Amino acid sequence: MNLGVYSNPFKDEHGVYAEKLCKQLQKAGAKYFLCAEESFSLQNAPFTPDAVVAFGGDGTMLRAVGECAAKNIPILGVNLGKVGFLTEVDCTDLEEAARKLLAGEYFTERRLMLQAEFDGKTYYALNEAALTGSLCHVAEIDVRIDGTPADKVRADGVLVSTPTGSTAYSLACNGPVLSPEIEAFIVNAICPHSLHSCPIVVGSASEIVLKSVSEGLNLVIDGSIVRSGISGAELKISKAARYAEFIRFSKQNFYNRLLHKLNNWS
Repeated sequence: MNLGVYSNPFKDEHGVYAEKLCKQLQKAGAKYFLCAEESFSLQNAPFTPDAVVAFGGDGTMLRAVGECAAKNIPILGVNLGKVGFLTEVDCTDLEEAARKLLAGEYFTERRLMLQAEFDGKTYYALNEAALTGSLCHVAEIDVRIDGTPADKVRADGVLVSTPTGSTAYSLACNGPVLSPEIEAFIVNAICPHSLHSCPIVVGSASEIVLKSVSEGLNLVIDGSIVRSGISGAELKISKAARYAEFIRFSKQNFYNRLLHKLNNWS
């Protein structure tokens, strides 16, 4: 099995856990390469791996998922963060996880992704895409769904979330939690300047358009600002053709995992 090992240096200090895995892979005769940088890229990789093992937290997984999804490469997440909602194992289970991975004793879980088209460029997100205003300034954003006006929002911004992202930023904005098995998007205002604003759940076959009425907005993809200073422009969001794939060793009840990860961490 050919593996890529991605170690976030801010989570895996001195590469201790990555080194431990690499020694185990070397002993098993597996082919691998190590990326020990904050960002992740397959452009300069010596080969295309069958899977990627990522050491870090949910942010680390989000950095790796884009390129992996584009090449249909599944990811195994090893949690070195706090919540680790997207990861599969803790660092204490690393040796057994590596054994199962090399033996093929796993399955993959597919997660819906969205694509956001803006100014001739396409971005992909596992969690969400958003138009946000500058700090402490209310933004005005028109929302259209399948060409029909759906809302005119005055808020800190508007985000469109996947089911995976429903437990992230959208949840903090009082959005509903969607099971990963549901193919839908959540259109959610961020800190709305309204007494009756509520999220909208939209089928994944629909196209959602966010148009900035205000000036100086930001385009945010999975928590990172990719464009700023947006005025009078449209952001088109739809279902991506690609899916994220996560390596799983056992079937877990989503709602039990939700309760454990979001209520019991410190």
